[in-house]
Amino acid sequence: MGKFNGIKINNVSLKPYIKNYLKDNKLFIITFYGLFLAVFAISLFIVLNYDSELTHKNYYRILMNGEYGYVKITLKYFLFNLLLAFCAMLTYRKKYAFAIMYFVVTFIAYRLAVNIVGSWDANLLISILNAVLFYFMIYLIFVITIVTITCYINKNYLYCSGNCPITLKKMIGFTLIVSVITGIAISIFTAILPLILCHILF
Repeated sequence: MGKFNGIKINNVSLKPYIKNYLKDNKLFIITFYGLFLAVFAISLFIVLNYDSELTHKNYYRILMNGEYGYVKITLKYFLFNLLLAFCAMLTYRKKYAFAIMYFVVTFIAYRLAVNIVGSWDANLLISILNAVLFYFMIYLIFVITIVTITCYINKNYLYCSGNCPITLKKMIGFTLIVSVITGIAISIFTAILPLILCHILF
């Protein structure tokens, strides 16, 4: 027990919680993130050998040119993330419907590779910043959103029939919480970090 201004507080350790979470969801964590990285690597190899040129936005080049829309871009990716969160949540209605999200993660990994290759149109530093601190981190957050909600569904809904341990209201609440937390993470990579780097580098 510790004390803060004379009030006793419990020492809470996240280690057992994290350990149990990883243990209970080991299959999902390995398969989803493994699939994401594998498809990304394969897609990157394939896309690099395209005959036609791909063109996608290099957000850090746009930032360097002073044309970056912080609110617009953050809102765009926040809404994408929110859509993915609710798509993941809706899979609770059918047993094993969460498997659909594997196809979604495959598509996300493919699009990540396409966006990175298509936006590699500036100097090395700008292209690396755009690839690593923008596209890769945001698309990784998309996958984290999907995996977190899928793990929650597996724990609370997958094998229930009529009498689920939690209500749909709680499920929606959890999805919103995940969306807000991951949305904050997205805002860091679409607004806060670009703003800081803009003042430091550009």
